[in-house]
Amino acid sequence: MIDNSLKIKILGKITSSTAFQNSDKYSTLLTYLVESTIKGKIPKEYSIAIDVFDKDKNFNPSEDTIVRYYIHQLRKKINDYYETEGKNDEFWLVIPKGHYEVKFQPKPKAVKAIKKPDSPLIYVLIILLISAFAAGGGYFYKYYHLKRNSRIISEPINTNDPIWSDFFANDFPTVLLIGNHFLYQEYDNELQRYRFIIDHKITTENEYKDFIKNHPDRNLIKSDQGSLPLNSIFNLNDLCHVFYSFNKTVDIELSSVYMASQFDLTNINDRNIIYIGGFRNLRKFNYIMDKIPVSYKYSKKDFWRGKIIIPDDKTDSLVTFQSTDLKDGHYSDLGFIAKVPGNKQENYLILAGFAYPAQIEVVRMLSQNIGLSKIYEQTNDKYETFPDYFFMVIEV
Repeated sequence: MIDNSLKIKILGKITSSTAFQNSDKYSTLLTYLVESTIKGKIPKEYSIAIDVFDKDKNFNPSEDTIVRYYIHQLRKKINDYYETEGKNDEFWLVIPKGHYEVKFQPKPKAVKAIKKPDSPLIYVLIILLISAFAAGGGYFYKYYHLKRNSRIISEPINTNDPIWSDFFANDFPTVLLIGNHFLYQEYDNELQRYRFIIDHKITTENEYKDFIKNHPDRNLIKSDQGSLPLNSIFNLNDLCHVFYSFNKTVDIELSSVYMASQFDLTNINDRNIIYIGGFRNLRKFNYIMDKIPVSYKYSKKDFWRGKIIIPDDKTDSLVTFQSTDLKDGHYSDLGFIAKVPGNKQENYLILAGFAYPAQIEVVRMLSQNIGLSKIYEQTNDKYETFPDYFFMVIEV
């Protein structure tokens, strides 16, 4: 049993540490939680908002997430302390997820050292083979078999989920960015009318200008509005489940419009952004991809195939994953998931693929607890806790 004087001593050591330097609000919050625990009172989100953040009595936790945001960041600061100055402390202070009661417990007997990378992005690559055609059905079969159970479909995403919680814990608005196709009109002399065209090799303004320059005889007119990918409706349905779980609304934008300006990046500042779509339609959001040590390349032959090249986390060599032909005329597709930090406290999530199967499946995986659990299960052996930022390749 730890007496109250020792609890106060532990509190003082933490709040005076480097991790809490220039963090008066977090020190005040932690002090409030510890003092409440000592008094035997477990504080509620409402009381924390009023006592610590000076909110008025009309405070509504479902509309204002300030307490959850600060608690989430507070846990990170405490973890930083125990990874550095406090790693040899005999007793550790813990705030269990989903609760505001502070716990004091002996230092864990064995804490695995986690090597921190030079960049804030951690390589968590695990190939989750999702195959509808392989013997036994694999994970794909299990996922769809369970997904038909309405109880599992309706089960909300945990508000402390390692991937999703950051998007709804800060004060930034969240934008769902759909990678749409450019749409063109071209007059057909034989049919005597205009036809709408989607050309998967003309997905940027520069590609459009090059096409007009190299084919002056083709009267291709770019439409003001783009075309939604076939998968976007299914993806929106899945993601609504996530947004409802956090009781949050999001803005929905098209990449051809939202990221239209070549140099202006203001639209991605002070916003959390979730991108869904193909690599081709990232457009200016490729700026975020530049922060990741990953390259991708479409096949010259087929617009729905490609390869992803990543660094090996154990050697200095590169690893290439490529779309391949399977039996009975089917093929594998590659999906990509990346969570990237912004310049401030924004969060960016990229859910992409070369073709529709991967684009659909990576969104579905992250929209249901069964898919999220599979990811966390397969990264358990490598990481003590799931990384805040990561990238991952999925084979479908």
